[in-house]
Amino acid sequence: MMEETSADAEKGAAESLSREQVSAKLREVALFRGLESADLDRILEISDPVLYEEGEVVFEEGERGDHFFIIVQGAIELRKAGGGEPKRLAVLRAGQAFGEMALLNQTPRSASAVAVDRTYMLSVSRPAFRQILGGDSLALRLLKNLSRSLWATSVRLAAKQDERAPPDPPHQALAEFNRLLRARLLPRVTPRVTGYDISASTPPPKHGDGAASWDWFVLADGRPVFAVLRAVRGDIFSAQRLAAVRLLLRGASDERHPTLGALFTTVNRNLRGGWIEGLSGPVACGAVALADGVAEWVGAGDVRAAVLAPRGRREDLPSAPAIGEDADREYESTVFGLGDGHRILSLADGTARALDVAEEVLNGASRSSARAALMQLTARLASRDAGGNGGHSVTATLIVRTEPAPTAGRPGRNGA
Repeated sequence: MMEETSADAEKGAAESLSREQVSAKLREVALFRGLESADLDRILEISDPVLYEEGEVVFEEGERGDHFFIIVQGAIELRKAGGGEPKRLAVLRAGQAFGEMALLNQTPRSASAVAVDRTYMLSVSRPAFRQILGGDSLALRLLKNLSRSLWATSVRLAAKQDERAPPDPPHQALAEFNRLLRARLLPRVTPRVTGYDISASTPPPKHGDGAASWDWFVLADGRPVFAVLRAVRGDIFSAQRLAAVRLLLRGASDERHPTLGALFTTVNRNLRGGWIEGLSGPVACGAVALADGVAEWVGAGDVRAAVLAPRGRREDLPSAPAIGEDADREYESTVFGLGDGHRILSLADGTARALDVAEEVLNGASRSSARAALMQLTARLASRDAGGNGGHSVTATLIVRTEPAPTAGRPGRNGA
C-alpha cells in the first residue's frame, strides 16, 4: 500500500470539513470579525491548507515571519525561550489565529509555535494578503511602520504573561496595536475657547481597545470643533480607520461648508470614494462647533450626546448612520443656543444607559470644573452598576458654557 504523502494528508484534512465549516472558523478570528461573506471567500481563495502532526514545529522564535495561520482543527502551543525549559504562553485552538504581524512586516517571531495535536490550519502569505488590500498604499506603509513598534511591545508583553492564566496573545497584540496608533492621533492639549470650559477624555494608554479617540480642529469660518470618534468594527484596522476619518475631517475643514452637516457629507463621500474592502470601515463620529453662545452639532453612528441645562432639563442630540455606511447619505446639523451653565456631553463609546448616568452625575457636579466633572463621569461609567465592566473608561468631551449667551433656546433642526 502506498504511503500517504503530506499533500494527500492536507487534502484529506481539508475535504473532511465543508467550506461553511471553514468559513465559520474564519468568522471567529478577531482580525476578520464583521467581514462580509464575500470578504471571507476572498481570504479562503488566497489561503493554503497545511497539516502539522503532533510535536511538529510551525516556526521557531526569532525566525522571520511571512505567513499568518488560522487554526481550523487541532491546537497550537506558543512557547517562549527561557533560562531552562521553554515557557508556555498559551494554547490556541480552532477559531484562533497567530502570526498576524507577518502580514505587514517580516518581523522576527516573538515565540515558537508547536502543534500539540494533529492540526489542520489555513496559511496566508504576506504577499497574497497585501494583494487583496490593493497593493502598496500610504495606509499600508503606515501600518507596516507601526507594526515594527508593535513587535517590540509584544515581546515585552509575552515576557510578563502568567502561566496560570495566560492571555490570548493575538487579541492582546491586536488591542496594543490599535492603542499605539491611537496614541499618535490624540491631541496633546485641549485648547481654550473664550466663554467655555472644555475637557476631553479617552482611555489611558494601557486600557481600552484603541478603537476610539477624540480630536479638535478649526473650521474655515474660525469656529473650533470638538469631535469624538469610534471605529464601528473592532479589528486590527480600527485605529487606521480613525486616522482616515480624522484626516478627512481636518482636510475638509479648510473649505467653507454651509453647515457642519455638509462637512460630514463631504467626508462621507470622500471616505467611500477611497474605500478599500477589508481595510476601510465605517466610523461613528459626533462633532460640536462653537461660536459665541451658539453651538452646532452633527452625529453619525452610535455616538451619544446631550445638552444639559443648569436646572436639569436634558435634550438628547440626534445621530444619523456612521460615516462610511451609506455613500449617498446627506447629514444635517442641529443648531442651538447656550446659556451660562449649559453643558454639551459627547460620548464615543458609552453604554445604553450612559446619558441617564451622565445626567445624574453632572447635575450633582454642576459647580465643578469641566475636567473634574468629566473625571467623575468616566469613573462612574466604568463602574459595574452603570453597565460598565469595572475597568473600561470612555472617550468623551464635555463643554460648559461659562458666560451668558446673547440668545438661548432649545435644540432645533437647522433650517436657516
